[in-house]
Amino acid sequence: MSSEETRRRAASAPVPATVEDLAARLTALPDREIADLLLARPDLLAPSSPSFTALAARAAGRTSTDLALAQLDAAAIAVAEGLVIPVLGQAGPVGTAGSDDLAALLADRLSLPLETVADRLSQLSRLALTISNRPAPGLAEALAPGTASWPPPAEDLTGPSPDSLTIIEPRTIAAESAQHAEEAVRLVTALLREWLREPGPLLRTGGVGVRPLARTAGALGLAPAQVATIVEIAAAAGLLGLDDDGAAWLPAAPALVWLSHGDAPPLPERWAALATAWASSARTPWLVGSRSEDGVLRAVLGDAAEAPWARSLRHRILHLLATLPDGASATPGFVRAALTAARPRRPIPEGAITAILAEAELLGITGAGALSRAGRALAEHAFPGADADPASLGVLEDALAADLPEPVPMLLVQSDLTAIVPGRPVAPLAALLERSAVVESRGGALTLRFTPDSVRGALDAGLSATELLDALGAYSPVPLPGALEALVEDAARRHGAIRVRPIASILRIPDPATAAGLLTEFRLAGLGLNEAAPGIITATASAGQVLRELRAAGLAPVMEDGQGRLVIDGAALAPGGADGARGRGAAPEPTRPGHVIASRRRAPTNRELAVMVGRMRAGQEALAAAGPTVVASDPVHALAVLRQGQANRSLLRLRLAGPDGEVQERTVRVRAVEPGRVRLADVVRETEVTVAIHRIVSVEPISRD
Repeated sequence: MSSEETRRRAASAPVPATVEDLAARLTALPDREIADLLLARPDLLAPSSPSFTALAARAAGRTSTDLALAQLDAAAIAVAEGLVIPVLGQAGPVGTAGSDDLAALLADRLSLPLETVADRLSQLSRLALTISNRPAPGLAEALAPGTASWPPPAEDLTGPSPDSLTIIEPRTIAAESAQHAEEAVRLVTALLREWLREPGPLLRTGGVGVRPLARTAGALGLAPAQVATIVEIAAAAGLLGLDDDGAAWLPAAPALVWLSHGDAPPLPERWAALATAWASSARTPWLVGSRSEDGVLRAVLGDAAEAPWARSLRHRILHLLATLPDGASATPGFVRAALTAARPRRPIPEGAITAILAEAELLGITGAGALSRAGRALAEHAFPGADADPASLGVLEDALAADLPEPVPMLLVQSDLTAIVPGRPVAPLAALLERSAVVESRGGALTLRFTPDSVRGALDAGLSATELLDALGAYSPVPLPGALEALVEDAARRHGAIRVRPIASILRIPDPATAAGLLTEFRLAGLGLNEAAPGIITATASAGQVLRELRAAGLAPVMEDGQGRLVIDGAALAPGGADGARGRGAAPEPTRPGHVIASRRRAPTNRELAVMVGRMRAGQEALAAAGPTVVASDPVHALAVLRQGQANRSLLRLRLAGPDGEVQERTVRVRAVEPGRVRLADVVRETEVTVAIHRIVSVEPISRD
């Protein structure tokens, strides 16, 4: 825009309403409409204003105005700009038009329906952003000429059309979302087992570091970024907590039921807990590894990986997906365009939409990009910030259960040690295979492979070779192949040849040759092994790390407690049992990472609003009785008077505290109002002075009479 165009626009700009105009308008409104304004602009609720003049000063401030504008969609913003920014070639801005013609004029300029423009004009008035179609002081400042391009393109006002999405078949959505939901529950369970064996140590700066995250990623077979999401969801669901020393994250008391092989809650119940926790979470796991604005590295479960806007963005995305037709698949580009049109002055951080949609897909809230049956129930019954009551959780569980395929109690084992479950395995079979086999593919059927390491997992869980073979054989329609029996029996013979005690750590090795081999094995150098006595080796590494690295070296150690009893995987934290693996008596209580309070600000009751409005009306009447000249003594009102004086180039009487504590009085004009200070021209001394806002005692306009 050229300087001449800027000058012409500024010259024809409408004169904004003053704080006094806004105060008079508020005074004339009935109490119910004042209460509605406070609810619509909650930043004006606390602290309570003593009068309508003070309320007008706060409402006209730039900060409060920006918060109000952040609630408006693109059409309302365009209408507001039309009232503030004049158009070249016109006699003046639309605000100078008659009230009857205003909506029609704006509708023609914006190519919007007349009803839409009339509705947005009414909305601006209800929010006290306009007074008789004149912009309030804060609106004129926020949308001043040169700060926005006007008129905006018509396509930017309404957002993308949902008619341009791909429609997915319902059975495809159900199949994909159910598969993802089941996998998410499995991954959280696997995480709990892994951190039960070896917890996630806490960094001195907070959160879990890169190495434990990479170790967990290897155990779960995922990328570190995906593990970060699983960890954060588990913590949000109350499944993780800090140990007694506050030095490491490990499964919390509620996670014990997830780890019990026979008493774990049904899949839909566990999924509902994860989904509702995710929906109300303010965590940003996709930012893990990056640095915040103040240079702090964002770590998993660290404070820096939290942002209050993340909860609101999840809410908005869920709401948007719920408004689309059934089966409509939403791309990140569509979601960004739609949310931007709905709230153009509420910026969305780059990459956040793509990450949240990926999280929704991971949890089965969406399938093939479209909202699933369970996801729609989540959007309708468990919006972020709301307490998930049992009835709402029941709706979510039923919605997922309706999409889950009927489980099958059949296992087909091949002679090459591969196996197939022709569908979704029943819960006992799924738990058995989780401990004894490696999954090679998931989908309509489950493909697995039995290996020495996978069989050892079942032995670690307390099954004998005979019990494992009998359990697998119960689901096989034909006798198990001899190759599997040989594999299990061979693994059982080697199982327990080395026993590890978790005393940071002691290895009992009856075979001297095996002990000597461990001490000279270069791959185990990081364990800090040292022979304390024949058959006894100490290690500086934790018991979990010793177990993991010995197994990686091809050995088959087992865990034992302080009395030499075999520790069964998952039983160390069983309810009522002692934690032999870590020497603790009980699992910790859940610990939520971060520092943002999850609950919303409580909305005032009608009675509280009535009392608040009554006090402001009484305060306004007291001001009116004091005389026509109002002295602004509170910072908010003083700033409003200073800004108004700058706009009108009027004289002001300023009283401020000097360096010696004495109060000085000056006659000034305002040059500029800046953050925390104001630049003034003293018309008596003919000097310019910069004054901190906190030094101002009072300010009032000087009558031109």
